[in-house]
Amino acid sequence: MAFRYQMTAPGAAQVKRVEADAVPPGPGEVQLRLRASSLNYHDYVTLSGLIPWVEYPRVPLSDGCGEVVAVGAGVSQFAPGDRVVTLFYPLWHSGRPTPQSKQLILGETTDGCLQEYLTIDARSVALAPAGLSDTQAATLTCAGHTAWYALMEEHRLQPGQTVLVQGSGGVSLFALQIARAVGARVIATSSSDEKLARMRAMGADHGVNYRTHPDWEAEVLKQAGGVDVAIDVGGEATLGKAIACANTDAFIAVIGVLGGFSAAAVSIFDVMQKNLCLRGVTVGCGESLERFCRFMEQHAIVPEVSHTLEAGQLREAVGLMERGEHFGKIGITVE
Repeated sequence: MAFRYQMTAPGAAQVKRVEADAVPPGPGEVQLRLRASSLNYHDYVTLSGLIPWVEYPRVPLSDGCGEVVAVGAGVSQFAPGDRVVTLFYPLWHSGRPTPQSKQLILGETTDGCLQEYLTIDARSVALAPAGLSDTQAATLTCAGHTAWYALMEEHRLQPGQTVLVQGSGGVSLFALQIARAVGARVIATSSSDEKLARMRAMGADHGVNYRTHPDWEAEVLKQAGGVDVAIDVGGEATLGKAIACANTDAFIAVIGVLGGFSAAAVSIFDVMQKNLCLRGVTVGCGESLERFCRFMEQHAIVPEVSHTLEAGQLREAVGLMERGEHFGKIGITVE
């Protein structure tokens, strides 16, 4: 019998290890032996019961890295022994998003990656970059791919452009690493001078502590002269400020709701006057994930994973996220 961790009610305390049969792959599918996952804010929201349509029992977590152990009829792009990462939206294989392609989300509307074996459409995984550990590779599914899709698919980041990243979570640090690899400049915000120093060591050109500078958008303008791209993860608390420090014709990726779920107060005049593009981003398609993995490999980018815990320590992982003690990603081994 294989094992899986499933939640029967909201709360990380409700996630229990159970035995389950492994499902052999059908035509067009691959069977994975999962080795690692990682915790995203989306997982935290799902575990907390804030998404009302989650049906129980449900295997949590969208991120996954594992080994292909079997392939179904018609699968030629993968073979047993290949190491792959999962696609956040397993039905969004290519092209622009549609309501149908976004129906399934690993760990939310279908079982996720906190389990020993996962059988999935072969188009819903990508070869993991060489040189990364299983835990590092697992972080690409959601946070890494979101940063990539915003910067390089929805936008076309150019050398010399200035990118604003907010905080030191997974999406922001991936955006920092991708931007530096492209040759862009980066200005980071954080409530911690220590974390800002670590982000400067990773290549950030400027840093602003938003606790000591509550009007941090003015400091961004002062230090960087405005930004061409903003990775906005705060939503209600930050979107208006990102607009205020954006340059004319800037691109703002609206990615997160860390500052709250309520409506954000924004200046419509600034959006119009500056010809801004505001684009909601929720990860990306399978073809984009493949391009992202090859970019990571080409530039030898190593994801930041500050903590690695075991699958049975999910409550502790959630606690780290709630307290903001992590830098980058919190990895989870699936053993």
